[in-house]
Amino acid sequence: MKKLFALLAASAWMLLLASAALAAAPLNGDYQSTDLGGPIDVGRYTEGWDVGSGAMLAGTTFNAGSWDGADFGAMWRYTCGTLLNDATLLVDNVDANGNGNRTYMKTFVGGTIWLSGTGPWGNGDAEYSGPIESYVEFETVQYSAWERTGVVTNVQATASFDGYDGMCVAFSVANGTEVGSTDFGEVKPADYPDFLWAGSCAPGAPEGAWWDMSSITLSINWCTVPTQEQSWGAIKAKFGD
Repeated sequence: MKKLFALLAASAWMLLLASAALAAAPLNGDYQSTDLGGPIDVGRYTEGWDVGSGAMLAGTTFNAGSWDGADFGAMWRYTCGTLLNDATLLVDNVDANGNGNRTYMKTFVGGTIWLSGTGPWGNGDAEYSGPIESYVEFETVQYSAWERTGVVTNVQATASFDGYDGMCVAFSVANGTEVGSTDFGEVKPADYPDFLWAGSCAPGAPEGAWWDMSSITLSINWCTVPTQEQSWGAIKAKFGD
C-alpha cells in the first residue's frame, strides 16, 4: 500500500512539473525580420579563428544574434557552431585575370539556439533554448584582379528546443554581408559580437570577420511536449511494480 501511495504521489508530482515546465511551447509561425516588415530584429555575427587560419578553414566558429541598434542578442541568438572541415568550393567563376566570384559551402557543427520568451513566439516560458541540428552557410566571395572585394552569404539552419519533442525550428538568412575582417588589418568594432574559440566557445579568438544579417525568417512549427506515457514509464521503473 505504501508503494502504491508513493507511486500515485510521484505521478501527481510529475504531472505538476510537466504542466509547469513543458506546457508553454512557443507559438507556431514564420517570423521575419523588421527589414521584411516582420517583428524580429535583424542580426549581427562574427566568425572567429586562430592565427594562421581563415574563414574557410576548419576551426572557424560563429557567434550570431539579434541587433536592435543598441544590444546584441537580446531577442535571439545562434552561437558556437564550428567548422570541423574546410569549406567546399561549389562554383568557381574567377577568370584568368582574377575577376569574378567563388561560392563555398560551409557546414558548421554543434552550437545552440536561444530565444527570449518575450519575443513574438512567447507563450509563457521565460526562454527557449536547445541544440542546433544543422547549419549550412553558402558564402560567395567577389574578386577583382585577385583581390577580395566583397563577401555575401546565405544561411540555412534547423534546431530543436530542450524539453520539447521534434526538430521544430528553421532559421534562414537571405542576406549576410561582410562588414570587415582582420585579414585586412581591420579591428572589430565593440558593438559586434566576440570572436569565439573553437571547442570552448569562449570569447577571445584573435582573428575573424564581422557581418550584418538581414532578410531573416525564423519558422517554428509544432514543438510538442514529450508524451506523458514516457514520464509514467519512468515513474513505474523507479518504484517497481
